[in-house]
Amino acid sequence: MAPEELADYLPYPTALFLEEEIDAHLERWGTVEVDGLEVLFSPRERGKGTMPTASTYGYHFKKACKAAGLVDGQGEARFTPHSLRHFFASTALANGVSLLEVSRWLGHRSLNVTATTYGHIVPDAWDRCRDVIQSALRPTSPVSLAPAA
Repeated sequence: MAPEELADYLPYPTALFLEEEIDAHLERWGTVEVDGLEVLFSPRERGKGTMPTASTYGYHFKKACKAAGLVDGQGEARFTPHSLRHFFASTALANGVSLLEVSRWLGHRSLNVTATTYGHIVPDAWDRCRDVIQSALRPTSPVSLAPAA
């Protein structure tokens, strides 16, 4: 993959503990060179492209979840890469990160896609906005309309 094609893959903000885990993984295992790029994962099948996809690493992802004990009541993997994407978006939005920022990180072509999918997660946005405007416009000290004595 040419470097200019990497613009199609947007970075997500990550938690510090996750960055530390990735650094430890890199220290232990290093990277793999694929088409001149240093990557964490390589495709399992030829001709599948440089970046892994659910079809090229889904089996291994599920196997890793099971090995880590991340399973549901039936012993199946609790997570998929797509469920982690939804977790990221839902958690960010529910905690006040803007819809526009989340939309960009998800790589949605339109803010409407993000709003349609996740808009229900931010029902308190109305109240938050009202409180912000109230705080911005409310006088800092009470105003008395009574004539001075």
